[in-house]
Order: sequence, then C-alpha cells, then structure tokens
Amino acid sequence: MWRLTGVAAVAGGLTLIGGLVVAGGPLCRHALPSRLTDPGLALQLAASTRDVETVLGQRVWCPGTPTTTATPTCLANKTTLDVQQSRDLVFIPVYVAFLVLVGLLVWRHGAPGGRWLGLLAVVLALGAGLCDVQEDRIIRVLLGPAPVCTVMPRPWAVAKWRMLCAVLALNIPLFLADRDLRGVGRWAGYAAIVLGVAALYFGGMQLATGDDTYLESALPVVAAAFTATWVAVAGRAWFPAGLLPGLDTLGRSPWLSRLAAWPDDEGPGC
Repeated sequence: MWRLTGVAAVAGGLTLIGGLVVAGGPLCRHALPSRLTDPGLALQLAASTRDVETVLGQRVWCPGTPTTTATPTCLANKTTLDVQQSRDLVFIPVYVAFLVLVGLLVWRHGAPGGRWLGLLAVVLALGAGLCDVQEDRIIRVLLGPAPVCTVMPRPWAVAKWRMLCAVLALNIPLFLADRDLRGVGRWAGYAAIVLGVAALYFGGMQLATGDDTYLESALPVVAAAFTATWVAVAGRAWFPAGLLPGLDTLGRSPWLSRLAAWPDDEGPGC
C-alpha cells in the first residue's frame, strides 16, 4: 500500500495538470466589474445580472432584465467560461483531495503544537470544495438556455477563495517539521511557507476591505503556493535525501533494473 505522502504527491501532480486544463480557452478582454481583469474570477464574483452581462459581453435573458442594458460585444467569453465550469466540476475533487491529504500529513507529521491545524485545514478544504460546487452550479444556470438571475455566485466564490487562502497557510507546520529533508523538497517547503502567508494576507485583506482586487492578486500566489506545496510533498515522498540520492534509489528499483539489464545489439552474437 502506498504511503500517505506518496498518494498526496500524486494528487498534487494531478492538481497542477488539472489547473492548466481548466484555465484554457480564448477570452475577450474588456472592462470588468470591481476593477478586475480576469473574466473567470469576475464571473465568480458577479453580484448582479449586470455584472454577469458585463463579464460575458452579451445579454443574459433573465425574467425582468431591462432590455436597455448595454454591454460590450463578445462572443468567446460565454462559450469558454461554460467549458471551464464543466471542467471545474471534475477538477474540484482532485484539488480538494490533495489539500485534504496534505492536511492529514500536517496532522500526522507536522511540527509539535501545530498538528491540530491540519485537521482545521481538512475541514476548510472540504468547505472550499462544497462552495466551489455550488458556485459552479449557479454559473452553469446563468450560462444556460434558461438562466435564473435570482441567485448569484458571489457569496460562494468569496467563501471559497477565503478558505483556500487560509488552507495554504495552515499547511506551514508540515514544512517546519521537515528539518531532515534535503534538497529541492526542503527549499520548496520554505517557499510554500512564504506563499501561504502571502495568500492568507490577500484573503484577509479582501475580508477586511471587501476589495475584490485582493483576490485577483491572490490568484498567482495561490497557484504558486499549490506548486510549491506539491514539490515539497513530492520531495518528502520520493527524494527525502535530495534529488541525486533519490534518483540513485529510483535507479535501483526492480522495474528500472530490468530495463537497465535489457539485452542490446552490442552483445556477443549480434
């Protein structure tokens, strides 16, 4: 049976791949609500039908929507964002599983006095996933053929991003406990600490001020924190003594040894 750290490392790799897949697609760039520049985030944080129409660049035909609403002309955003939401429903359980596994690692192997934060991280990761699902469901309805504009995704999206920012900071006790770890995994852990604190700062500032631009500033920080966390966990699982010793150990594994002993065309009789 695989160790928990190895399973977390695999889940982290799938999370990074999934994040790249979800974010793909052409998008129009025009003025968005709340001084945001990312259409995907702006749609998640939409608080009204007018916000949704501004993000999409076209009408949303909800009952009671004024027919005089003027919006920029755009044909790509609705299609691309709808595809992204469909992919996101598959991506959500992947990143939640990764965060839950890392939280369990904090609980089991974190620095003394901070292990309980791992259980809190697990709870917040699950909460973020549930909010993300509800947010996606609302957006899919807004983008569908019979939109309902009485419910907006903003409350769920704000809660999701605040919880994600907090979870990345709650993982810090795991990286403080990795004093015997060598090489890239150790330094990635230190980077994850800095990025986790930065993510918590941006999430806290949005909570304190209500300014959504803090969440947009948090996006690259959260992505970098996910990456650093994965590298740190993978280093702990696969290269605890450093990259080169880890590759030597990998080279001595039975399945690679068989490949190394595979006959070639330079032997006797060839």
